[in-house]
Amino acid sequence: MTNTNRAGTLSEWGFFTLLIVLAGLAGLYLPFLATLATICLPLPLILLVIRTDIRYALAGLAAAGLILAVLSSELVMTLVLIVSYGILGILYGLLFKNRLPSWKVLVTGMLGSVVLALISAAAIYLINGENIFVLSGEARQAAMQWLAANQGSTLNDIPAEWQEEITNKLLDVLELLIPGQYIITSAASAALTYFLARMALKRINYPLPPALELTRIYLPWYSVWGLITGLALTLAGDYFGLPLMAKIGKNILFILFYVYLALGISVGAYFFQKLKVAMLIKLTFLFLAILYIPFSLMVLLLLGVVDTLVNLRRLPEAK
Repeated sequence: MTNTNRAGTLSEWGFFTLLIVLAGLAGLYLPFLATLATICLPLPLILLVIRTDIRYALAGLAAAGLILAVLSSELVMTLVLIVSYGILGILYGLLFKNRLPSWKVLVTGMLGSVVLALISAAAIYLINGENIFVLSGEARQAAMQWLAANQGSTLNDIPAEWQEEITNKLLDVLELLIPGQYIITSAASAALTYFLARMALKRINYPLPPALELTRIYLPWYSVWGLITGLALTLAGDYFGLPLMAKIGKNILFILFYVYLALGISVGAYFFQKLKVAMLIKLTFLFLAILYIPFSLMVLLLLGVVDTLVNLRRLPEAK
């Protein structure tokens, strides 16, 4: 590498490292920008891997982590940012650089994000002794106040003791599904990062494989065993009085709800596209689907489950 090339590479390294620090500070100190900051934080690392190599990306992440540790009093949250989102950026960068198919990049990134999020949760527990999957007394009180402020006139005609009981049960359900919500949120954040990364790479004319088509998303038939496992653990846990087993089963079902819903949307979009009727009729169907959301969700969920078993679209890659 010539001196000019080395200077250019170091300049890029410094610039992208600065972007990582700025995104980290926004995530730590600007609550209204925290979600956007964590989604965007991996992008400089992706570009750093693409434009240089993994050594510069690791050095940039380490330098940004040290700077954030000095500037921030939230050392644990700084560690979470670096582990959950920084390493995800390096992972995505390697996947893009190796020219893997789009679906492999997306799925690997989402699964990697979930693993990194669980590692971060374990780190928080080991360092602070805080279990993020359990509502603390303060969090529970804040949730109760929020429910009380937003219930409007829904529970006004119910006796006060019943209102308290209903509120407590709602909070119990919320707490029960925190692990599933945590996993879904991590995967969704990684998916958004993936699409933003594709947009950024297109802007620099980086060659990318064809984009993932919404209408061709599918799951192999044996993925239905996840649904069977969730149901079995839920029923066995409730029947034998094993709350941990039941909780695991219910969270599996909660996660699979979103997975099969996404698959159902893919199936619905496929048949909507194939439907040979006037556009006005199509728009009418779409309007009715939006108008009757609960029924539409049930239909999409069933489409997702059934397509996994019988390949409704007859996709050759799903056979």
